[in-house]
Amino acid sequence: MQRPRGTKDLFGEELAAMRRVLQAIGELAGRYGYMEVETPMFEHLELFTAKGGMNIVGQIYAFKDKGGREIALRPEITPSAVRLYTEKLRSDPKPVKLWYSGSCFRYEEPQAMRWRQFTQAGVEVIGSSRPEADAEVVALTYGVMDKLCLANFKLRLGHVRLLREVLAHAGVKGPGQDPILRAMDSREGQRLSEELARAKVPKDFEKLLRDLAALRGGADVMKKARKLLENVPAALQALDNLQEIINLLGRMGVEDFEIDLGIARGLDYYTGFVFEVYSDGVQVAGGGRYDELVQLLGGEQMPAVGVGFGVDRIANALLSTGKMKQKQPLDCVVVSTEEKMIPDALGIASELRRAGLRVQVDLMGRKLRKALEYADSLGAGKVVIVGPKEHSEGQVVLRDMKTGGQETVHKTKIAEKLKPVA
Repeated sequence: MQRPRGTKDLFGEELAAMRRVLQAIGELAGRYGYMEVETPMFEHLELFTAKGGMNIVGQIYAFKDKGGREIALRPEITPSAVRLYTEKLRSDPKPVKLWYSGSCFRYEEPQAMRWRQFTQAGVEVIGSSRPEADAEVVALTYGVMDKLCLANFKLRLGHVRLLREVLAHAGVKGPGQDPILRAMDSREGQRLSEELARAKVPKDFEKLLRDLAALRGGADVMKKARKLLENVPAALQALDNLQEIINLLGRMGVEDFEIDLGIARGLDYYTGFVFEVYSDGVQVAGGGRYDELVQLLGGEQMPAVGVGFGVDRIANALLSTGKMKQKQPLDCVVVSTEEKMIPDALGIASELRRAGLRVQVDLMGRKLRKALEYADSLGAGKVVIVGPKEHSEGQVVLRDMKTGGQETVHKTKIAEKLKPVA
C-alpha cells in the first residue's frame, strides 16, 4: 500500500518544522488579538463556485454525498472563515479578527512545492476598510517570517485596483477582468496577450497595463506609476491608498519590502491592496483586500482583508536554514539489567516524567549491552540503569553516554541530576 499521489507523510524534522510554523503564526495572531477558529474540511460546493464559477470544479475535490448534496473539500479557508462570520459572528463588534489553520485540498498535477493535500493558515480582518487594517495584516505576516528567522524572505506590495481601473478605463469591466488578471498573475506573456486580445483591449491601454505591471522596486516606483496613471483618476486614488499603507508600515517597523505593481493574485475576489511573500523564489504567503466576498457569500456589504500562509512551504524554507535540529532531545533512557527489574524501571520512568523530563524506556526486554546501544541510537545523553543490587539500596546507576562514566545515584536525586543547568 502506498500513500495517494500528491500527499505526503510527515514525521521527524519535517513535522517538527510544520508545528514550529503553526506555533509562530498562532503566537503572533494571539499578540495581535485575533480569535482562533476552526471550520469543516468540507463545505457546500457553492461556497467556492460563488465567485470562481463552475470552472473551479475541475481543480478541487467535489462530489455528491449520500444525501445527494454537492460537497467539496475546501481548497482554501478564507471562504469558510467568511461563511463562519456571516453565520455566527456578523453581530460582533467590528472589526472581527480571526485566525485559523488546517488541511486544504486541490485536485491539480503534483509538482515541486505543490501538493493535493496541504496545510494552510491565515488571518482575516472583517469590518474595516481603513489602511490600518491592511498594514496590520502585513506587519503580522512580516512578524511571523522574522520570528522564524527566515532572513532571505522577500515581501512584495501591490494594488490590484490599479490594474482593474486601467482595464475598466479600457472598457473591460466586472468578471471580464478576471481572466486577464489571472494571466498577469501567471507571468506568462503569451497567455496575457491572448486574454487581452480576447477582451479587445486597445493597444494603448495594453501598453499602459504592461508598463504598469513591469514597475518593481522602491519609492521611485510610485512616482513612475503616478505619471503613467495621470489620465486614470480612479487608479490614482488606488495609488494613494497604497502609499498610505506603505507609510503606516514604516511606523510599524516594516521597511524591507519591494513595490511590485504587477501583482494580480490568482484568486478573483481581491479588490484592492495585495501582497506576497517569497522565500528563495517560492511564494510562501499572500493576501490582500477583498471587500466584496462577504456580500457575495450571503452577508451584508462588508470590507475585509487577510493573508494565507503556505505552512508546508514555510516549513520547507525553515528546514533549509538548518535550524530545525531536534531542540528537545531525550533527557534519558531507563533500562533494566534483568527481566524482573522491568516493572521498577517503568515506575522510575513514570516518576521522572512527572518531574517534567523526557524519558524513554526499553520496551523490548533487551540485554544491557543491546539496551545501551538502543539508547545511543536515540541520541540519549544519559541512561538510568536499574539493577537488583542498587535498587535494593534505593539507588540506580546513571551512565553518561558521551564519556562512558557512571555514578550511583539515589532514586530521589535522579531528576535533579538529569535536569539541565539553567
